Amino acid sequence: MKALSIRQPWAELILQGRKTIELRTWLTHYRGPILIHAASTLAQEGCDAYNIDPATLIRGAIVGMVEIVDMVTFDHASFAAMRDQHLDPGEWPGDVYGWRLANPRRLPEPIPMRGRMGLFDLPDDVLHGAPVPAYLAPPSAPQSAPQSAPQPAPSPPQSPTYDPDRPFELRVEPRDAQSYTLALYQWPVRTNGTPPEARRIVALTGLKLQAVADHVLEALRRSGYKATELSPRRHKPFRLDEETGLRLGLLFLTIAPLSRLDRIEAISRELRAMPSEEAYYWYSKCTNPFISGRAQQALRVLLSAE
Repeated sequence: MKALSIRQPWAELILQGRKTIELRTWLTHYRGPILIHAASTLAQEGCDAYNIDPATLIRGAIVGMVEIVDMVTFDHASFAAMRDQHLDPGEWPGDVYGWRLANPRRLPEPIPMRGRMGLFDLPDDVLHGAPVPAYLAPPSAPQSAPQSAPQPAPSPPQSPTYDPDRPFELRVEPRDAQSYTLALYQWPVRTNGTPPEARRIVALTGLKLQAVADHVLEALRRSGYKATELSPRRHKPFRLDEETGLRLGLLFLTIAPLSRLDRIEAISRELRAMPSEEAYYWYSKCTNPFISGRAQQALRVLLSAE
């Protein structure tokens, strides 16, 4: 299982649900649950900013779990606007990314352990022997059915669907009965007959999604869907052709950290007019994990004339 070592009090603030963006100088394509390791070192500035007594903080141990759901890029304005999510009391440090987190869960008892650099792997049985809540425990083995009961044949495993003509998916992730997040996924090219796994590219929600709703509906209509099919109750993903998907990805990636409506509208307008070759070029740059942050920032400046 993957784990991340985080200094206190940031690890504790994540478990409290107050810190929903972890700041790092690098990106990861991984999405899913990770164990939170509270590092042995302390960020005193965080304790001072949030009035936390360092003596109350657990250090040098696995303390809980959280899920990585998305990546965020910043500029000066967005870093300040999202301070209530990342909680860093300082100024924008430049090349830094936000790992958006969700569903924090605390272990009943910490597991003492040394941390490591980066996103590291731990044995799957790392939680064995510790009092673990049901949501972290592995599923128990099913009980044997009575001899007289017929045993149904196991269902064959379902391979991921893959359509080379529509390599992008727009998935509706409900937040409540009235709102939802739209997450864009991309299927890589199938190789050696192995079913590929769709990779989450970016997600958008709230007022920013409302600001580009016409752009989203246009993309859906271009792919043969009706506007009425988009709702919080939809479970089936929207399959998009390559150019439609990458243009929508460029839009989501570039506006995700913005707060000014005029910049969002300018970027949406300019992306519609962008030639195909240029759109493909920028998408390759904006999704390259080594340069994506700088590329997205450059594209924002280019499209919003700032």
